[in-house]
Amino acid sequence: MADKKLETTVDRVYEGVYQAISNRSLRPGMKLGESSLADLFNVSRTSVRAALKQLEADGLVSTEPNKGAWVSLPSDEEIRSLFETRRLIEIGIVTELCRRRDSAAMRDMRDHLLLEEEARRNHDHERLIYLLGDFHIKLAEALNNPVLLDWFRKLISRASLYVAALDDERHDACRDDEHLRLIEFIEAGNQNAAIELTCFHLAAIETAILESAGKLKANYHPLKHLIET
Repeated sequence: MADKKLETTVDRVYEGVYQAISNRSLRPGMKLGESSLADLFNVSRTSVRAALKQLEADGLVSTEPNKGAWVSLPSDEEIRSLFETRRLIEIGIVTELCRRRDSAAMRDMRDHLLLEEEARRNHDHERLIYLLGDFHIKLAEALNNPVLLDWFRKLISRASLYVAALDDERHDACRDDEHLRLIEFIEAGNQNAAIELTCFHLAAIETAILESAGKLKANYHPLKHLIET
């Protein structure tokens, strides 16, 4: 029973910090004090340390002995590696979807586009980020491969967090017709066009995130919080 309680409190801290990074309440370089987090979430420092270790393993937090923890700024190499991995996987996903031409799955994808448009109209930045990432997850879901889906969810989750934390709210890299065009190519079984658009789409998102990260790095130091008053 104690183990279950510990798991629950660790998850609560993890999700709380994750969401704060996602909605930009916590920015790269901000300190994450164990005592402050323990008081905020009404948990033990042991639970906080466990949550911070998970966040560090996921590349969201950095730690250093005797200096504490702070929100990480992903390196250009980390960002490029993540999107290279996405390209390799998503090319395979759209290729197989074009081969199958599952009309029912594509009707579900068109319904999803309506949710994206609604979030845009309402200027709901956080929900739009979620839906833009979820579009790609739903493409993977259509293949009915639980092993692929479980792994791909984690990849999209990190990519979406980078977009939320680093990209601006215009989402120029995610023009609202690209998801629709991709669905149309899949419905037509046009593998070459679907692959080309997937690569173009992901490259635009990657470039936007790298540019935003570059601007942040001009004033970023991982231990900046130690000298700020």
